[in-house]
Amino acid sequence: MTNFLGEKNMSFKIDEESAKEITRRFLSQYYNVVDTKAVLSDNEWQVTAHLGFTSTQTKIVRIDAVSGKILGYT
Repeated sequence: MTNFLGEKNMSFKIDEESAKEITRRFLSQYYNVVDTKAVLSDNEWQVTAHLGFTSTQTKIVRIDAVSGKILGYT
């Protein structure tokens, strides 16, 4: 199926909540995850995770919106 610009529509298998859950599971191996926020950009979820209760850190995890694979994190 194509949109009005003639581009194929991507069928995203990973929704926002799934991307947040993937991030929580991944980061909870090493950190206490306090909060997550996700933004979809170019077929990729960018999930910002706030870590720790006393000394807070922020990590950004990139997740493929179709496969759910973690592409990287900083």
